[in-house]
Amino acid sequence: MINKAVTTIGSLFDVEYGQKEYESKSFLEGEYGNTPLISSKGDENGVYDFYNIQSYYKAPFITVPRVGTIGQAFVQDKDCCVDNNCMVLLPKADINIEKLYQIAYQIRLNKWKYKYGRQITPKRIKAQEVKLIESEINYETFIKENTPEKKGKLKIKENKNIKLIPVIYLKDKQENGLCELNKKTALPQNQLENGGVPYVTTSSKNNGISGYYDEEPNFKGKCLSVALNGSVGETFFQFDDFITSGDNAVLTLKNEYNPYLLFYISVMIKNHQWRYNYYRKLNLTKLKKMKIPMPFKNNKLDLEYMENVVKNSYGFKELQKYI
Repeated sequence: MINKAVTTIGSLFDVEYGQKEYESKSFLEGEYGNTPLISSKGDENGVYDFYNIQSYYKAPFITVPRVGTIGQAFVQDKDCCVDNNCMVLLPKADINIEKLYQIAYQIRLNKWKYKYGRQITPKRIKAQEVKLIESEINYETFIKENTPEKKGKLKIKENKNIKLIPVIYLKDKQENGLCELNKKTALPQNQLENGGVPYVTTSSKNNGISGYYDEEPNFKGKCLSVALNGSVGETFFQFDDFITSGDNAVLTLKNEYNPYLLFYISVMIKNHQWRYNYYRKLNLTKLKKMKIPMPFKNNKLDLEYMENVVKNSYGFKELQKYI
């Protein structure tokens, strides 16, 4: 029999609101750096962005959104800042990180208790009971086993010969663009039967794939999808043939297929995401006008440099076998 110790959040943690000075983040625009700022986001561990600010909270601890994605608790394992849309749970005594994950999971199981009109407060969350067991999983070992290796990195000399190049090739323009642009309609997902073909939406998760359906793909793989709606500007390399709607633009290379060039282009497009939001969406006209910085050598694209950059990007080794 597993012995479970029953206690409360209030017994284990001091609970406080996050930092009021980060309720509005407009003053941080352009101040990007290495310190994560945690918000009420429900994904990516709640990280809103990384800024050139001093860390305020010492890891590890737990953050819990009190608005937005209420109750979506995350363990913060890096020193960071937290805005006041979150509750911050600071351990009163040393609690190993395995137990912090147990607690965060149990807090998420209670999300159903809260809503916009009944938000999480320190009093309410302190009263929540949690059950702790001695974990058979060692956090450090688990992370090591599931993190791509960082060895084998090349020393790449930066190519400073940069030119702005249009993303889209237009026949009626003299400038040479990089990609051909396509957009097609598709049946809504709720009208399709489950199957094996990926349906790419404007989500920022899972390569944009929201499900798999029994329908003919309307695009071939080995291309880029660019969200015009939803997570505007989110750009993914699509490995397999897929279905997508008019909410995504699809880019294929004008010249010979080169996966490393496509990956490089995708990052350059994603760097434009800050220009767009729900009220100022990306569209085909704006995409046709977009120019991105590309490295050149001997008046040609420096494909070798871009390949080395992509190959030596963190975690790319795990993807390489699929391209």
